[in-house]
Amino acid sequence: MSPEPTCAELQPLLRDAGRGRLEPDRAAVVSAHLATCAACRTVSDEERALDQLLEEKLPQRPASLALKRRLSARLPPVAPAPVGRTRRAALIALPLAACAALVLVLRPRLEPRDPLVAEAIADHLRVVYREQPVDVESGGPHRVKPWFTGRLDFAVPQVYGGDQEFSLVGGAVALFQDRKAALLVYKRQLHTISLFVFPGDGLTLPSDPRLRQSRGFSVVLWRQGDLGYALTSDLNGGELQTLARRIADQR
Repeated sequence: MSPEPTCAELQPLLRDAGRGRLEPDRAAVVSAHLATCAACRTVSDEERALDQLLEEKLPQRPASLALKRRLSARLPPVAPAPVGRTRRAALIALPLAACAALVLVLRPRLEPRDPLVAEAIADHLRVVYREQPVDVESGGPHRVKPWFTGRLDFAVPQVYGGDQEFSLVGGAVALFQDRKAALLVYKRQLHTISLFVFPGDGLTLPSDPRLRQSRGFSVVLWRQGDLGYALTSDLNGGELQTLARRIADQR
């Protein structure tokens, strides 16, 4: 980064700066820029507010009673400690088989956290919570697609203009991870659907639309040529896959 970064160079770092993830030298550059740039301060404040909102509003789902009972049933019974033995000694004397059984029960249920799925959901929620999620309202794909020209460093492919089931709301320039992206917003009834189109270099993406579900959201990721696609909504997976196939079939 140059000693005096432009707003375009600095804004991709604002999210990590607000979360304390930057190296000290980069954090100092960001802080110095924010002290003199009202526009970037506004973006930074919005990112902080959205992070706080997402943290407060995302549902927390504790383990169900049925799961707790299944775990308890699979653990071997623990004999009561002999009279006179201290509590510490009794804990040490717990059968190692109980610990091993707990590990074997829990390990298959844990799935590695997919950073692309997590990014797609977080960015989708930012779209949902913004009052004005699009910068250009839809007048059809021939209005939205040309709007991106000159605003991105890649050409946006043909835009799916919607149909009777899915309507195109509009588009905006956004960020997906560390790169600029084209954001297209769709609606199905009251459900908001976000589509991020971005350079796919360095990212592991399936060649065909593939559904993932996490935290109550459906996410479809895929790659076409040099571009990656992330389609996200609280719609059920089948409905979102239908839209993904229609988008992917656009050539």
